Amino acid sequence: MRRYLTFLAVAVVALLGFLGFQGKTSKQTPVYVFDDMDYQARYKAQGENTFFADGRDARPPVAGSVARGTGLEPTKVFSAEYRRAESINPTFVTGKDERGNFLADFPVKSLTMLPSGELKPFIIDSKLLELGRTKYQIYCAVCHGQVADGNGILKARSAIEGDVAINTIANLQSPMYRTYPQGQIFDVITNGKNTMMPYGDKLSPEERWAVVAYVRALQLSQSCPPELVPASVKATVK
Repeated sequence: MRRYLTFLAVAVVALLGFLGFQGKTSKQTPVYVFDDMDYQARYKAQGENTFFADGRDARPPVAGSVARGTGLEPTKVFSAEYRRAESINPTFVTGKDERGNFLADFPVKSLTMLPSGELKPFIIDSKLLELGRTKYQIYCAVCHGQVADGNGILKARSAIEGDVAINTIANLQSPMYRTYPQGQIFDVITNGKNTMMPYGDKLSPEERWAVVAYVRALQLSQSCPPELVPASVKATVK
Protein backbone atom coordinates (compact mmCIF):
# COMPACT_ATOMS: atom_id res chain seq x y z
CA MET A 1 0.00 0.00 0.00
CA ARG A 2 2.83 2.35 0.89
CA ARG A 3 4.58 1.56 -2.40
CA TYR A 4 1.34 2.33 -4.28
CA LEU A 5 0.86 5.69 -2.53
CA THR A 6 4.50 6.61 -3.22
CA PHE A 7 4.10 5.80 -6.89
CA LEU A 8 0.85 7.81 -7.07
CA ALA A 9 2.49 10.85 -5.42
CA VAL A 10 5.44 10.74 -7.82
CA ALA A 11 3.09 10.45 -10.80
CA VAL A 12 1.00 13.43 -9.66
CA VAL A 13 4.08 15.61 -9.07
CA ALA A 14 5.52 14.62 -12.45
CA LEU A 15 2.26 15.36 -14.22
CA LEU A 16 1.87 18.78 -12.57
CA GLY A 17 5.49 19.59 -13.28
CA PHE A 18 5.06 18.71 -16.94
CA LEU A 19 1.78 20.46 -17.60
CA GLY A 20 2.17 23.33 -15.12
CA PHE A 21 -0.60 25.00 -13.13
CA GLN A 22 -3.44 26.59 -15.02
CA GLY A 23 -3.14 30.36 -15.01
CA LYS A 24 0.60 30.40 -14.31
CA THR A 25 2.43 33.03 -16.33
CA SER A 26 5.73 32.33 -18.05
CA LYS A 27 7.85 33.85 -20.81
CA GLN A 28 8.86 30.44 -22.06
CA THR A 29 7.15 28.75 -24.97
CA PRO A 30 4.39 26.55 -23.51
CA VAL A 31 4.21 22.85 -24.14
CA TYR A 32 0.87 22.05 -25.80
CA VAL A 33 -0.52 18.66 -24.95
CA PHE A 34 -4.09 19.69 -25.83
CA ASP A 35 -4.08 22.88 -27.89
CA ASP A 36 -7.84 23.45 -27.40
CA MET A 37 -8.12 24.66 -31.00
CA ASP A 38 -5.64 27.50 -30.41
CA TYR A 39 -4.10 26.59 -33.74
CA GLN A 40 -6.54 25.86 -36.53
CA ALA A 41 -6.13 25.14 -40.20
CA ARG A 42 -8.41 27.93 -41.33
CA TYR A 43 -8.40 31.02 -43.49
CA LYS A 44 -8.63 34.50 -42.00
CA ALA A 45 -10.77 37.34 -43.34
CA GLN A 46 -8.73 39.66 -45.59
CA GLY A 47 -5.76 37.33 -45.09
CA GLU A 48 -2.99 36.45 -47.55
CA ASN A 49 -2.79 33.05 -49.19
CA THR A 50 -0.05 32.12 -51.62
CA PHE A 51 -1.94 29.02 -52.76
CA PHE A 52 -4.22 31.10 -54.99
CA ALA A 53 -3.04 33.19 -57.91
CA ASP A 54 -4.63 36.38 -56.57
CA GLY A 55 -3.06 35.83 -53.13
CA ARG A 56 -6.35 36.19 -51.21
CA ASP A 57 -7.78 34.02 -48.46
CA ALA A 58 -11.35 35.17 -49.14
CA ARG A 59 -12.63 33.54 -52.28
CA PRO A 60 -15.22 35.12 -54.58
CA PRO A 61 -18.62 33.39 -54.68
CA VAL A 62 -19.25 30.76 -57.30
CA ALA A 63 -20.97 32.19 -60.36
CA GLY A 64 -24.73 31.73 -60.10
CA SER A 65 -24.75 31.08 -56.34
CA VAL A 66 -27.64 32.45 -54.29
CA ALA A 67 -26.90 34.91 -51.49
CA ARG A 68 -27.92 34.04 -47.94
CA GLY A 69 -28.90 36.41 -45.14
CA THR A 70 -30.20 39.89 -46.02
CA GLY A 71 -29.29 39.53 -49.68
CA LEU A 72 -28.39 43.21 -50.05
CA GLU A 73 -27.36 44.10 -53.56
CA PRO A 74 -23.87 45.66 -53.53
CA THR A 75 -24.56 47.60 -56.73
CA LYS A 76 -27.58 49.19 -55.05
CA VAL A 77 -26.14 49.73 -51.57
CA PHE A 78 -22.86 51.26 -52.78
CA SER A 79 -24.35 53.42 -55.50
CA ALA A 80 -24.17 57.19 -55.13
CA GLU A 81 -27.97 57.47 -55.16
CA TYR A 82 -28.58 54.92 -52.38
CA ARG A 83 -30.14 56.26 -49.18
CA ARG A 84 -31.10 54.28 -46.11
CA ALA A 85 -34.77 54.29 -45.19
CA GLU A 86 -33.97 56.04 -41.89
CA SER A 87 -32.54 59.02 -43.78
CA ILE A 88 -35.27 59.13 -46.44
CA ASN A 89 -38.20 59.32 -44.01
CA PRO A 90 -37.14 58.90 -40.36
CA THR A 91 -40.66 59.20 -38.96
CA PHE A 92 -41.84 56.28 -41.06
CA VAL A 93 -39.29 53.85 -39.59
CA THR A 94 -39.36 55.11 -35.99
CA GLY A 95 -42.99 56.15 -35.41
CA LYS A 96 -41.72 59.40 -33.89
CA ASP A 97 -41.50 63.00 -35.06
CA GLU A 98 -38.37 65.16 -35.17
CA ARG A 99 -38.77 65.93 -31.45
CA GLY A 100 -38.91 62.27 -30.50
CA ASN A 101 -42.64 62.23 -29.74
CA PHE A 102 -44.87 59.40 -30.96
CA LEU A 103 -46.82 60.21 -34.11
CA ALA A 104 -50.45 60.89 -33.25
CA ASP A 105 -51.57 59.74 -36.69
CA PHE A 106 -50.17 57.63 -39.51
CA PRO A 107 -47.20 58.95 -41.51
CA VAL A 108 -48.01 61.27 -44.38
CA LYS A 109 -45.28 59.94 -46.66
CA SER A 110 -44.10 56.39 -47.37
CA LEU A 111 -40.62 55.12 -48.30
CA THR A 112 -41.45 54.75 -52.00
CA MET A 113 -39.74 57.29 -54.21
CA LEU A 114 -41.69 58.72 -57.16
CA PRO A 115 -39.97 59.49 -60.49
CA SER A 116 -40.17 63.16 -59.51
CA GLY A 117 -37.90 62.46 -56.54
CA GLU A 118 -40.64 62.96 -53.97
CA LEU A 119 -41.89 60.33 -51.55
CA LYS A 120 -45.18 58.65 -52.38
CA PRO A 121 -48.03 59.45 -49.94
CA PHE A 122 -48.81 56.75 -47.40
CA ILE A 123 -52.39 55.66 -48.02
CA ILE A 124 -54.58 53.53 -45.75
CA ASP A 125 -56.64 51.42 -48.15
CA SER A 126 -58.06 47.90 -48.43
CA LYS A 127 -54.76 46.58 -49.78
CA LEU A 128 -52.85 47.84 -46.73
CA LEU A 129 -55.50 46.48 -44.36
CA GLU A 130 -55.28 43.08 -46.02
CA LEU A 131 -51.50 43.14 -45.54
CA GLY A 132 -52.02 44.06 -41.90
CA ARG A 133 -54.56 41.27 -41.43
CA THR A 134 -52.16 38.71 -42.92
CA LYS A 135 -49.24 39.75 -40.72
CA TYR A 136 -51.46 40.05 -37.64
CA GLN A 137 -52.70 36.49 -38.14
CA ILE A 138 -49.13 35.24 -38.41
CA TYR A 139 -47.41 37.15 -35.59
CA CYS A 140 -50.05 38.64 -33.28
CA ALA A 141 -53.23 36.59 -33.14
CA VAL A 142 -51.58 33.70 -31.28
CA CYS A 143 -51.27 35.98 -28.23
CA HIS A 144 -53.69 38.88 -28.71
CA GLY A 145 -56.51 36.86 -30.22
CA GLN A 146 -58.55 37.18 -33.40
CA VAL A 147 -60.19 40.42 -32.25
CA ALA A 148 -57.20 41.80 -30.27
CA ASP A 149 -58.86 41.16 -26.89
CA GLY A 150 -55.88 39.24 -25.47
CA ASN A 151 -57.62 35.87 -25.69
CA GLY A 152 -55.28 34.11 -28.07
CA ILE A 153 -54.42 30.44 -27.99
CA LEU A 154 -51.43 31.08 -25.72
CA LYS A 155 -53.71 32.46 -23.02
CA ALA A 156 -55.81 29.31 -23.18
CA ARG A 157 -52.63 27.28 -22.98
CA SER A 158 -51.43 29.24 -19.93
CA ALA A 159 -54.70 28.48 -18.13
CA ILE A 160 -54.03 24.78 -18.65
CA GLU A 161 -50.31 24.70 -18.00
CA GLY A 162 -50.14 27.45 -15.39
CA ASP A 163 -47.63 29.62 -17.24
CA VAL A 164 -47.79 32.87 -15.28
CA ALA A 165 -45.80 34.88 -17.85
CA ILE A 166 -48.46 34.36 -20.51
CA ASN A 167 -50.96 36.22 -18.32
CA THR A 168 -49.22 39.48 -19.25
CA ILE A 169 -50.72 39.39 -22.77
CA ALA A 170 -52.30 42.77 -23.44
CA ASN A 171 -55.97 43.27 -24.23
CA LEU A 172 -55.70 45.77 -27.07
CA GLN A 173 -59.42 46.52 -26.77
CA SER A 174 -58.93 48.13 -23.36
CA PRO A 175 -59.22 51.95 -23.13
CA MET A 176 -55.51 52.42 -22.44
CA TYR A 177 -54.43 50.88 -25.73
CA ARG A 178 -57.20 52.64 -27.63
CA THR A 179 -55.70 55.97 -26.56
CA TYR A 180 -52.19 55.01 -27.66
CA PRO A 181 -50.88 57.24 -30.47
CA GLN A 182 -50.37 55.39 -33.75
CA GLY A 183 -46.61 55.80 -33.38
CA GLN A 184 -46.62 54.19 -29.95
CA ILE A 185 -48.26 51.02 -31.24
CA PHE A 186 -45.72 51.02 -34.07
CA ASP A 187 -42.92 51.38 -31.50
CA VAL A 188 -44.20 48.45 -29.42
CA ILE A 189 -44.34 46.26 -32.52
CA THR A 190 -40.81 47.32 -33.42
CA ASN A 191 -39.11 47.07 -30.02
CA GLY A 192 -41.44 44.89 -27.94
CA LYS A 193 -42.77 45.58 -24.45
CA ASN A 194 -42.74 43.65 -21.16
CA THR A 195 -42.79 39.96 -22.14
CA MET A 196 -43.58 40.72 -25.79
CA MET A 197 -40.61 40.23 -28.08
CA PRO A 198 -39.69 42.83 -30.73
CA TYR A 199 -40.84 42.23 -34.29
CA GLY A 200 -38.78 44.91 -36.01
CA ASP A 201 -36.51 42.24 -37.47
CA LYS A 202 -39.46 40.26 -38.85
CA LEU A 203 -41.75 42.96 -40.22
CA SER A 204 -40.73 45.77 -42.55
CA PRO A 205 -41.78 49.33 -41.61
CA GLU A 206 -44.61 49.13 -44.16
CA GLU A 207 -45.83 45.86 -42.66
CA ARG A 208 -45.71 47.28 -39.13
CA TRP A 209 -47.84 50.26 -40.12
CA ALA A 210 -50.23 47.86 -41.84
CA VAL A 211 -50.57 45.92 -38.57
CA VAL A 212 -51.23 49.18 -36.71
CA ALA A 213 -54.01 49.99 -39.18
CA TYR A 214 -55.52 46.52 -38.80
CA VAL A 215 -55.40 46.74 -34.98
CA ARG A 216 -57.32 50.02 -35.21
CA ALA A 217 -59.86 48.30 -37.47
CA LEU A 218 -60.26 45.50 -34.91
CA GLN A 219 -60.78 48.07 -32.15
CA LEU A 220 -63.51 49.76 -34.20
CA SER A 221 -65.12 46.42 -34.90
CA GLN A 222 -65.64 45.82 -31.18
CA SER A 223 -66.58 49.34 -30.13
CA CYS A 224 -67.49 51.67 -32.95
CA PRO A 225 -68.34 55.28 -31.94
CA PRO A 226 -71.93 56.22 -32.88
CA GLU A 227 -70.76 59.07 -35.12
CA LEU A 228 -68.89 56.59 -37.34
CA VAL A 229 -71.82 54.23 -37.82
CA PRO A 230 -73.30 54.68 -41.32
CA ALA A 231 -76.90 55.94 -41.46
CA SER A 232 -78.02 52.81 -43.28
CA VAL A 233 -76.77 50.63 -40.44
CA LYS A 234 -78.43 52.83 -37.84
CA ALA A 235 -81.72 52.52 -39.67
CA THR A 236 -81.39 48.72 -39.77
CA VAL A 237 -80.69 48.57 -36.04
CA LYS A 238 -83.76 50.62 -35.25
